[in-house]
Amino acid sequence: MKKYIAIAFVFFLVAAVSGCYKNRMDPSEETVNALNAVSFRSDVVPIMISGACGCHVNINANGTNPKQISFAKGDTIYYGAIQSRAAILNKMARYTINPSDPQGGLHPGEGSVFFTISQAQIVKKWVEQGAVDDYTPPPITGEATYSKNIVPIVKTDCNGSACHAGIAKALDYTLLKNSESTLRKIMSSAGKSGHPGPVLSLNATCTSSFIAWMDQGFKP
Repeated sequence: MKKYIAIAFVFFLVAAVSGCYKNRMDPSEETVNALNAVSFRSDVVPIMISGACGCHVNINANGTNPKQISFAKGDTIYYGAIQSRAAILNKMARYTINPSDPQGGLHPGEGSVFFTISQAQIVKKWVEQGAVDDYTPPPITGEATYSKNIVPIVKTDCNGSACHAGIAKALDYTLLKNSESTLRKIMSSAGKSGHPGPVLSLNATCTSSFIAWMDQGFKP
C-alpha cells in the first residue's frame, strides 16, 4: 500500500511542477527579446564616439575633420553616419572576436583600430538584431516647420563629413523643397529606397517629421 501511495505522490509532484511552469509570471517572448536587445543610442553610440573610434570626433583648428568620417562634433552626434556604416562595424567586430572569421575585416582607414572584445560583442549583436535605431520619438503634433522639425534632423542624421556636410551636396530649405518626390520615396521606405547615395536606415523621428512637413506644405 505504501508503495502505491509513494507512486501517487510522485505523480502529484510532477503534475504540480508541470502546471506551475507556464504561469502568469513567466515573461513573454516580447519581454525576453526586449531585455536582450542592444540599444543603438545607449550601447553602440558611446562606443562610436570614444575609445578607439574617438578619431571620428576629432576636430582640427578650422572646425573640420578632413580625414575621418565624422560621428560627432561637439554635442551633436551624427546618428545616421554611424548607423549607415553598420556593415563595416560588423566586419570589424567579427574580426575582433575571431580573426579567422571569413566575414570579419579590418578598419578600412588608416591605422590599426580595434574594438575591445566586449565592444565587439555589443556591435555584432546590434547588427544581428537589425542595426536599428531604438529611439522612439514623440508623435508629431501641431505645425511642422523646416526650422523646428527638419533642421535638427539634418544636423544630427545627415551632416556627417562623408555625407551632406562633406562629399554630398549640402541640404538646405530650397533643395529639400524641390526634391519632394525623392524625399517621399526615402521617407516612405525609411531610407531603404529612393536615396541617391547608399541605402539608409532612418528612424521614426526623421520619417514622421519629413512627411508631416511635406504634407503641411513645406513651411519654413
